[in-house]
Amino acid sequence: MHPHWVRATLTVKQHQFVYDHDGKLFASDKPLQYLLPADVQQRIEEFVAHVESVHYAKAIPWEQVKNIFGRMEYATVIDLETGERFHVQRRAGSRHADVQPLTRTDTQTMKKIYQGKWSWKRRAILVEVNGVYFAASMHGMPHGAGAIAGNDFPGHFCIHFFGSSTHRRKEPDPSHSLMIQKASGSLATAMIGATAEELVGYFLTALHEQDNHVVQMTTDGFTLPARLSNVASVRKSEIIIPSDERGPLLSEVHVHLAYFTHDNRERNEEWTFVLRRSTPWDRWRVIAIDL
Repeated sequence: MHPHWVRATLTVKQHQFVYDHDGKLFASDKPLQYLLPADVQQRIEEFVAHVESVHYAKAIPWEQVKNIFGRMEYATVIDLETGERFHVQRRAGSRHADVQPLTRTDTQTMKKIYQGKWSWKRRAILVEVNGVYFAASMHGMPHGAGAIAGNDFPGHFCIHFFGSSTHRRKEPDPSHSLMIQKASGSLATAMIGATAEELVGYFLTALHEQDNHVVQMTTDGFTLPARLSNVASVRKSEIIIPSDERGPLLSEVHVHLAYFTHDNRERNEEWTFVLRRSTPWDRWRVIAIDL
């Protein structure tokens, strides 16, 4: 048994263990689950929760953040997955923060986070302003005007906070919202309370952002169809009909999908997601996808 619902990795006397969001402990190098006494599980839970309180930040509404992270103010951006950090200045933006890296070194660090290529893909980040940390999301594509000389960054990029929106829409962008939940540590809780349709939405948003870990979090751990690896971005998704619930424990969600492949071909298809839960009060899990 291998965990896919990973919450933390623990190291005890050079032995590594994986702890999941259901409170289960696994060996990291073999298919083995440990049965934990209640007091041991409570101690692990308390320890992991303490670490999470430092690792994540709060999702503070943009209307509050913009008064703290004002125009021309400086901040440190910390990538949640890699721990890489760089410095930025907010130059503009009313619905979100338009920022620029301060120096050439900051630009190089940002590009390193994106594996050396600029990208519109969202990433979960923490933004630190004068010792206060905020959960946020950024993309990695220079665009528009830039005004900091010598930083080798051709334009600016956008950072979204809770309640932020893009220039074109008033409602929050789903991908940025997912990454903000990830940066605040609330994503698993949101998935636990999600309807079958909402969980499929999380799956497709994570697939669009190519966040494989979040994709796996929505499932029961089954091996994903190989063809999913050819999806470069999801352009549009729409639930065709209300979910087909086969009783309280099984559901099908039919989705019409438009997406681009890695060779830039557009596909329009209908996918069917099959979801299951163990009890009516348990969380939904994707158990199969018919492409």
